[in-house]
Amino acid sequence: METLAESLLLPTVATLTAGFSALLYYYREDPILGGAAINDTKLHRIGGAYPFLGDTVKAALVKGHIHDFVVDCFEKSHNEPVVIKFPLVDGPFVFFNDPKMVEYFLKTKFSVYDKGPFMKVRFQDTLGHGIFNADGARWKSQRKLAANIFNVKNFKEYVNDTFAAEMDVFSTVLEEHAASGLQFDLSDLFFRFTFDSFVKIAFGIDVNSMTSKEKVPFMEAFDNAQKTVADRVITPLWSYVERLTGVARTQADDVKTIRDFGISVIQEKRASLGDEPSTGNDLLSLLMRTTDDEGNSPTDEMLVDYVLNFIIAGRDTTAQALSWTFFLLHKNPAALAALHEEISTVLGGRAPTYDQIKNDMPYANAVFHEALRLYPSVPLELKQANADDTLPDGIVIPKDTIVCWSNYAMGRTEAIWGPDAKEFKPERWVKMDKQPSPFDYPVFNAGPRVCLGKNMAELEGVFVLVQVARKFNIQVTKEEDVTYSLSLTLPMKNGLAVKCTERS
Repeated sequence: METLAESLLLPTVATLTAGFSALLYYYREDPILGGAAINDTKLHRIGGAYPFLGDTVKAALVKGHIHDFVVDCFEKSHNEPVVIKFPLVDGPFVFFNDPKMVEYFLKTKFSVYDKGPFMKVRFQDTLGHGIFNADGARWKSQRKLAANIFNVKNFKEYVNDTFAAEMDVFSTVLEEHAASGLQFDLSDLFFRFTFDSFVKIAFGIDVNSMTSKEKVPFMEAFDNAQKTVADRVITPLWSYVERLTGVARTQADDVKTIRDFGISVIQEKRASLGDEPSTGNDLLSLLMRTTDDEGNSPTDEMLVDYVLNFIIAGRDTTAQALSWTFFLLHKNPAALAALHEEISTVLGGRAPTYDQIKNDMPYANAVFHEALRLYPSVPLELKQANADDTLPDGIVIPKDTIVCWSNYAMGRTEAIWGPDAKEFKPERWVKMDKQPSPFDYPVFNAGPRVCLGKNMAELEGVFVLVQVARKFNIQVTKEEDVTYSLSLTLPMKNGLAVKCTERS
């Protein structure tokens, strides 16, 4: 005679099996606790989802080429929106590849789509409350102050003074490499150039990294920290994963290194100002003199946040743009020849002036922008909805949903750039009747958050491009090793190994 327990076993197992099967079916492509439900039929999935995990496994598998993966997704969806779902996050990710939607998020509904808690939590240890991780009044105050150094009068002074002086140092280093005939990392040298130049312009401090033969601890730590932060975006339970893998300790060490550098910059600035703190006109001096509504000056920790955010803007983006530009010129000798022709015709052996860069060198400017189109320094943008919203096409975006667009993918989209969208053709910019909308070409962002340093980045980038191309032949030695790594920006994973010779 069966016991009561035995009589209940079979129905219990059957019930549990049915319940699990129902859960398995319900979550067959969706993650557990993956944020607000968003299942509009207009949204495409990326394929390869796992029950309960959603797209976590797929994202991990494509991490090394994630930007090209997004390109493939939009080619398969015919540029219709794509949704990616992770477990245990604030909301699903919805990717768009339409300039009209970029305008909607960055301009039309700017007040609804902001940085949001998803990014702030993940970026906090590295970016703090700086301009790239801030919303509202905190963002507005930093932006207003930064605008003081980004004006035409200052740009002309930068070309005549800072850029020219730092370029002399840069050229000397390249001459040494040319004399040795040895391979070196041109990308690292570009990072040192933009680091030295921007720290001098924005903070009034000389760091002289270009003349150092050693690795710069701040630069190495800063690059590593940004990669860790970017990895958090596609890693559920990232804080636990970092503790288990040891990344948390490494990140803490990197953050300490970069914040110690920020403190040293502030201390050096205070010492240089002495008893006359109102005399400095660089960005850091202006930030140090600000007060809040209660008359309080920013703490040193707040100033460090500001310093680190502005270094990303002034160092990383232009250095990466130059690295990708010379890589593309190496692969496209006809474009390099056309650039040399313009340099010879316009400059006649002299360094370019501000007016020449802006008015007389359309092809050099085209080369720089064409490289940015294909390899944007900020390849991916994310915003988080702070309220429910219904898009113009009827798609409902619940609060906390993360909307995304890939500048990398948009630059390769035929619907925007034509059938040759994936080809490097600087002449497309020269032939344009008018420049593309910032929503077609959002590499400098757009709307109220448009990059304040856009004109300076263009100016510095073209100035360095012209000066290097005018004086040196650059030969990429390991073309097969050139690829990007996942980071907040678009660094070259293995650097840019080159040899150079002086042009006669």
